[in-house]
Amino acid sequence: MKKLIISTLAVAAIFTGCNQATTTNNSVSKTVEVTGVRKSNVNAGSENLPVVKYTNQAPVPGQVKPFKKSFVTAPPMIPHSVEGMVPITIKSNMCLNCHMPASAKAMGVTPMPKDHFVDNFEGGKHIQRVAGSRFNCTLCHAPQAKVNPVIENKFESLRGK
Repeated sequence: MKKLIISTLAVAAIFTGCNQATTTNNSVSKTVEVTGVRKSNVNAGSENLPVVKYTNQAPVPGQVKPFKKSFVTAPPMIPHSVEGMVPITIKSNMCLNCHMPASAKAMGVTPMPKDHFVDNFEGGKHIQRVAGSRFNCTLCHAPQAKVNPVIENKFESLRGK
């Protein structure tokens, strides 16, 4: 009798589990309302992003004054147009042409700081090439432009206080 009860409970548990799995699969296929600023799927690419419009012409590298940093450790903004320079790929990083320390001074641009040549995956070892974690410049540095913010920013720098 015990075997019959245990077998019945096992079969019931299996059917219950299958029923829940089906329910879970159904919930995955439901359409999720996209909310947020972009109003589009995160996998949709760069749709609905604000268009950056410059007043006269796109800022030329080396001829535009950079914006003041909001806080001390903030990565500096890119004071020129990046049109034709992005996307950065493993085979192409146009930023390195001007911002490598060896060429930056001659170009009159800001050289990459020494910490960009420290490989954190090798115990902080100084290396001759740009560290892999620093290679994709646009992960931290963004082009500067005067745009209307999509969301009001209430950040206040401590510098003015």
